[in-house]
Amino acid sequence: MSRETRQAQEDSDATGVAPRKGRSLLPIIVLVWASMIGSSFAAMLYYHNTPGHRNDDASVWPLNTAIKLDTNRPNLLVFVHPKCPCSSATLNELARIQTTCGSKISTHIIIYHPDEEAWDNTRIIRQALEIPNVRIFNDSEGHLSESFGAMTSGHTFLYAPDGRRIFSGGITMARGHEGDNLGRSSIVQYILDGKSICDSTNIYGCSILNDAASLDVSSGGMSRASE
Repeated sequence: MSRETRQAQEDSDATGVAPRKGRSLLPIIVLVWASMIGSSFAAMLYYHNTPGHRNDDASVWPLNTAIKLDTNRPNLLVFVHPKCPCSSATLNELARIQTTCGSKISTHIIIYHPDEEAWDNTRIIRQALEIPNVRIFNDSEGHLSESFGAMTSGHTFLYAPDGRRIFSGGITMARGHEGDNLGRSSIVQYILDGKSICDSTNIYGCSILNDAASLDVSSGGMSRASE
């Protein structure tokens, strides 16, 4: 025991008051740090697994659309926002569908393009151009997205040759995540076997259209409310 400690003990014995011991702040710091990490992780999980908005009112090929329905094979349409980083996973999944299905499907990628923006050379556009056997449409002001009800980047539609909608949803398991998923499996199975195991999945991506109230659906398909 050191001289200082002995003196403190003697003083305590003389006064009957125990000496104060120093308290470490380390447990409090660790608790705060762990809480911050946990909150950040929970927020990230919520973001990655929260689906985007959708409109499924149109169950047949829209009227008066610039995209022509292929009446000899299924029609696959993928709507993307050119600056949505999550849609890179969607395009990779689309490339896998193209590799598996080849010429058995007519595929279109529709890229949102507001008139006032120069979005002609983004990563998403370059990636879309590399996918073989697809047609790419420039969706000026989102009119095509509006016609089909595509409100979220990554929204994918599969139509039969007679115009019936077979599938509407996403082809990724979560936001920006690739891998086996129900959307891709359903599309591939219908194209190869003519059987549908699922007609709808969640969509994960950035918003293309925000106002579902601006859409108007007729019995023959979907048309713009303003027309």
